[in-house]
Amino acid sequence: MSQAGRAPKGRIVLHLPGAMGAPDGSRLPGFLSKLHAGFSAAGAQVEIRQRDRAALEALAETPDFHIVWQGRYQHPRLLNTAIAYVFPFWYLDPQGVYGASTVTGARFDPDAQDPAEARAFADRLRKRLVEPRQSRLPQPEVTAPLPRGAIAVFLQGQSEPTERLGYMPEDEMLRAVLADTQGRPVIIKPHPLTRDLETFERIAALRDDPRVTISLGNIHDILAASAVTVSLCSAVSLEGMLHHRPAVLFGRSDFHHCTETVTRAEDWPAALSRALARDWPFDAFLHWFLGEKMLNAGRPDLLQRAARRIGATGADLTDLGLAGLAAGA
Repeated sequence: MSQAGRAPKGRIVLHLPGAMGAPDGSRLPGFLSKLHAGFSAAGAQVEIRQRDRAALEALAETPDFHIVWQGRYQHPRLLNTAIAYVFPFWYLDPQGVYGASTVTGARFDPDAQDPAEARAFADRLRKRLVEPRQSRLPQPEVTAPLPRGAIAVFLQGQSEPTERLGYMPEDEMLRAVLADTQGRPVIIKPHPLTRDLETFERIAALRDDPRVTISLGNIHDILAASAVTVSLCSAVSLEGMLHHRPAVLFGRSDFHHCTETVTRAEDWPAALSRALARDWPFDAFLHWFLGEKMLNAGRPDLLQRAARRIGATGADLTDLGLAGLAAGA
């Protein structure tokens, strides 16, 4: 029985890929593991399914509620989820994740953020990530000399998300940057998970360019050495805000509110100049984007907040066994 005192009429269905979708929940990432355990304890019926694009695209009226890993699905009884660039923040969004999320079209007003609260929030992130030089993916501990005041270009490699979100291919982005560096050195770092040969051929061709340093080093060392970050839409550009480094994006992103965005290669020089000249509200933005728009998996009220996100879609939380959670019980 649910906390509301009656059996739920619908299930909470988690749609997950590969081994993550083990039916017993043993391979769930922390955020979804907490939802699985917490919703079940509240009286909800929670089911894990292998993510099936065709089934999700054909989803009709249903008593169940669906949470989809890295989805871009819109349905009255569905939310999309993924890690929101940095741990422990997660999407639970009715439209999609990353460049497809509802935050993409939301309005950011830095003046609406309490400056002391925003600074404290960002400082906690710096203490957890910047000081120990930690990121979502493992980073090398060793350090190496890097040029100061550089343009740091973070390559993401070929993938469905970058092809969908990029306003141009990465090679065109890189050519635009190198065509006008405004006298600054350039640090190029390939994504640590990149395996496509084209990316490595691209950077190997630049090994004799005196302006260019190819680095496989710790991103926090690169960010500390840089004056600006460049990517299609990399999480590193968001992490750069913790270092107070402006970002220029060559793709669609839901953190574009605090970046310069280039849609045509010829617009790069002006975007670089604007990025370097502006006093950016980094702390206010991080507080708004991560603290308000995302769910923090480390908060003690995570389950209540998640249940309210589900309720905000119009779903009957009593029918799902979540009414007690949403009420703060």
